[in-house]
Amino acid sequence: MFTKRRTVLAAALMLGTALAGPGAFAQQTEVDVLLFSMPSTLGLQKLAPDFEAETGIKTNIEVVGQDVFESRITLSFTGGTGDIDVVHTPAIQVQRWVEAGWLAPLTQTLSGMPDRDDIIPATLDSFKVGDDHWGIPFFAETGLLAYRKDLLEAAGKQPPTTWEEMLDVAAAIHSPDTAGVVMRAAPGQGFNMFVFPMIMRAYGGEFFADYPDDLTPTFNSPETLSALDVYIKLLGEYGPNGVSSFNFPEVVAAMQAGQAAMTVDGTSIVSQAVDPQKSRFADQIELALPPAGPAERAPALAVHGLGVSASAKDPEAAAKFVAWATSKETMTKLALNEAYPDFTRASIAEDPAVKEKYAGIQADFLDLRIAALQEARSDYRPLLPTWPELGAAMGENVNAALNGMMEPQEALDAANEEMGYILGQ
Repeated sequence: MFTKRRTVLAAALMLGTALAGPGAFAQQTEVDVLLFSMPSTLGLQKLAPDFEAETGIKTNIEVVGQDVFESRITLSFTGGTGDIDVVHTPAIQVQRWVEAGWLAPLTQTLSGMPDRDDIIPATLDSFKVGDDHWGIPFFAETGLLAYRKDLLEAAGKQPPTTWEEMLDVAAAIHSPDTAGVVMRAAPGQGFNMFVFPMIMRAYGGEFFADYPDDLTPTFNSPETLSALDVYIKLLGEYGPNGVSSFNFPEVVAAMQAGQAAMTVDGTSIVSQAVDPQKSRFADQIELALPPAGPAERAPALAVHGLGVSASAKDPEAAAKFVAWATSKETMTKLALNEAYPDFTRASIAEDPAVKEKYAGIQADFLDLRIAALQEARSDYRPLLPTWPELGAAMGENVNAALNGMMEPQEALDAANEEMGYILGQ
């Protein structure tokens, strides 16, 4: 029977080919995708057959380390080789890549997506340059507060909702065994300058006079000085020993080992504090929205998306892949299949199966995350080609003030001057 079925199938295929004519042997459309390694991108690689089944377009997804990724895109983009059609696009790189002519606009693709309104606005606007969108968000991390509920209860304190309350709580629970608070302090645009703007913006501080129209630096404003005073007091008086050199690995380790009672950081960091397989105090740590200030609550925001290379062989096919990869259906599959709570569509947090999966972190974890993203600003870190240099300059001076090497106002003045120099002012 097997032989007979195979013969019938072969005959059918031959008949189909004959009817189709010479075009039957036309090459299948292919899309080459380059991503750097994250649970979500590795998960997307596994789903590539789904896209081919839906569209007939073959997708070659390569997932590499970030260092390799940087080298590959530089060679491909500058050479215009066309070997990358879809590229992993961090929001902080968009301005530089657009300025260099490396990306194709996705405004038309976005307007054709039936559920575009489901994309969280701050994540989507992170890819807007001028009147066009140059990427569609795929991953978003935001800021949350993690705190030891047992220590707060013992001190008779409620979780802090403002930075002033954070100071008060830190003072009440700080001890030789457990520091009141730990935060990133090592200098760098993705290190202390990922967390400090949560305080700066809360107090009304801005990087520029009127971003993006007037880029006159205003980092030395009274509002930013108030924020820096809070940051220095939190870590200088209530932080663990050596905190001025702490980056995210040290922050995670301090929370997991019970060496610190509170932190404010990105979701990927705070969620590790409540991981029972890694944290000794997971059952005593709760998550909440980050503290607010006199001006606003300003959760941190780090967004990654997918963009289409300007040298893509078939821009239409590449755009179809981006729309599929960032769709609700694909993101929901990833949220269920992988460690991927960082989706950029609000409605996925309401999916019962998704809610059940991530309830182990905390019952309202997904709701907190969406609430923080809804309050986040797309320009949390200004979307400028020179942001890496600007962030480094600010980060070094903020760290110098924390270490007592400069007075806070002196540090802000120095950073402001360096920012102007970087911007050619």
